[in-house]
Amino acid sequence: MQNFFCDTLDYYCLNENVSKSFRYIIHMKDEVDGEVLRKALDITMTRYPYLKKRIVADDRGYTLEDNELPLVVKESDVPMTLCGSESNYHLFALTYFRRDIFFNNVHAIFDGRGRGPMLHTLMYYYCKMRYNEDVDMPGVWLAGTPVDPAEYLDPFTQPLPEIDDLLPMPDPLPKALRLEDQGLVVRSKQHLHYIRINEKQLMSLCKSSDGTPNTILSLLMSRAIDKLHPDAQDPIIGQVYCDYRSAVGAEKSHHNMVTTLPLVYDHTMRDMPLERQNTIMRGNILYYSDPNILLHTVSGIKAACEAVNGLPTLQDKFGAVGQGMADFFAQTTFAISYSGKKSFGSCDRHIQALFPAGEPVGIGILMEVTAADGWFYVVFMQDWREDVYFNAFLKEIVNLNLDFDLLYSSEAKAPAFSLK
Repeated sequence: MQNFFCDTLDYYCLNENVSKSFRYIIHMKDEVDGEVLRKALDITMTRYPYLKKRIVADDRGYTLEDNELPLVVKESDVPMTLCGSESNYHLFALTYFRRDIFFNNVHAIFDGRGRGPMLHTLMYYYCKMRYNEDVDMPGVWLAGTPVDPAEYLDPFTQPLPEIDDLLPMPDPLPKALRLEDQGLVVRSKQHLHYIRINEKQLMSLCKSSDGTPNTILSLLMSRAIDKLHPDAQDPIIGQVYCDYRSAVGAEKSHHNMVTTLPLVYDHTMRDMPLERQNTIMRGNILYYSDPNILLHTVSGIKAACEAVNGLPTLQDKFGAVGQGMADFFAQTTFAISYSGKKSFGSCDRHIQALFPAGEPVGIGILMEVTAADGWFYVVFMQDWREDVYFNAFLKEIVNLNLDFDLLYSSEAKAPAFSLK
């Protein structure tokens, strides 16, 4: 059996009340062939045997053990329940429906980058067999190639790089404006909106206003919230997810290695031009993503993992991680995860769009962003049904003369969790 370390906080988010899970949607141009998808996954898993795990629970906590049952491929648009009998006790599974392939996983085993190598291998074999064609996909890890132990390295099992003191360490964040406390929304079943924004226009705006996709989208949301709550005293804090693999020397590892960079928007920024606002936000990102500042943050995460692993019971661990999540929510008005432009090589000609979708689960608003086929795809996820903040966000897009399409809306369909 195997204990986990760097994923500790994510595993102990998995309980009856919270399922920290993810559903990555690959929207194909043709109907999905389930039989070919099954064969492609079987070939793929010969290259990634270390991902075949199951969670075992007792009164003291969770551990992992090898799971030789086959990975599940199922035709369904209904959310998958992971870690139990429906998924053969695996931490991830594939479903498909019409033209959509759904990659369902608990966040503890993958983040977006960690899932990437396996997903590329899967799409390589799927497109090769589905279309009977040679696939050009640079860097893909194919069946039969050697497995590098760095692919499953847990960076917290070794000393972290030393931190120098060239930059001052960050001050504690203030309490953030919490949208659910402002009287316009009521917590309920999570609701999702799928939109796309013209990539060329947004990147042109970034270039002309000293921005990046992260800062522009954060400012659009912050401006929208500020107009709805102009008299609010607490600052608006957008948390931008950041990969810390480079900082800890674990570039190839599949483990979930993300933290957040805070972008604080307060009333002093309200009347500034967009370029000045972007410059401030970019400065924050550069500071918080500096390798030494990032290592300072990561050392805190490692210490928290050590503390949780040292607690005597499963319920103690749930309680500690739940309190840590509450502390993070108190410093978060909304969050953005931008995974950059994705390419599956020559398979791109068969892919219409990519949608990463999870559930906010206490954050309030979470935007998952990818870029493909000339568009930024934004999955706008909210912990309520009321669209007041979403509509305000769209107004800000219009104010910047950006073309966009509202593709569709739905209730959240992230995977559930069960050990039964």
